[in-house]
Amino acid sequence: MNNYDKVFAVGGSIYTSKLEKTPEIAEALQKHSPVSVVVGAGKLKENINAVEASEGDKDLIGIQATRLNAKTLGTQMQAHPKIPETAEEVKEVAKTGEDLVMGGLNPGFSTDAVAAITAELLSAELYIVTDIDGVYTEDPKKEDAEKLDEVSISELREIVSGNSSDAGSYELIDKTALNIIERSGISTKVIEGTIDNLENPEDAEGTAITC
Repeated sequence: MNNYDKVFAVGGSIYTSKLEKTPEIAEALQKHSPVSVVVGAGKLKENINAVEASEGDKDLIGIQATRLNAKTLGTQMQAHPKIPETAEEVKEVAKTGEDLVMGGLNPGFSTDAVAAITAELLSAELYIVTDIDGVYTEDPKKEDAEKLDEVSISELREIVSGNSSDAGSYELIDKTALNIIERSGISTKVIEGTIDNLENPEDAEGTAITC
C-alpha cells in the first residue's frame, strides 16, 4: 500500500461539469499511478434534493451518485474494477497496486473526509481539487476575500464553521476531514481542477493546509 503517494479528492461539480474531458482528466491522474481518486456527486446532487426524505436516506442516494461518477472515471483510467465501499475494501484494492477510484463510504461523511481517511490508510499526500484556486478568507465571490497560500487547521476550522453538513451540501472542506488530516498530519493542498494542476499538483498555485 505504501506505493500510493497521492490521493485526489475530486469535487463532483468539477468532474460532472467536465464530463467531456474525462479522457484528459484520467490521463492526467494516471501520471501518478498507482493513485487513489475519490469523486464527489456533482450534478447528481439534484437527485438528493428531488426527494422528501431523512438526511440519512439522502446520504445513501448521494453515496450511490458518487460511486457512479467513480465508476465512470475509473473505467476510463482502467483502474481496479472494484469501487471500495468500506475502509477494509480500500486496503484490499490497494494491495493490488492498481489505480483505485472510489466515491463515498459512510452516511454523514463527505468525499473529502473519505479522501482524508484514504490518505491516512495509504500514508499518502492529499490533494483537494475544487473549482477555485485555493482557500480564501471568506466567500471568494466577496470583494474583500483574500486567497491564502497557507492556512492552519485551526484557521480553516473558523472559515468553515458556518458550513452545513446536510447531505450534498459540503462546501470547501468539512470538519470531519479536517480532524482526520490533523490527527495523522496528512500533507494536504487545495488546488483548482485544471488539467495542468492534476498533472503537476506539487507545482500548482493553491493553498497548503498545515497541521
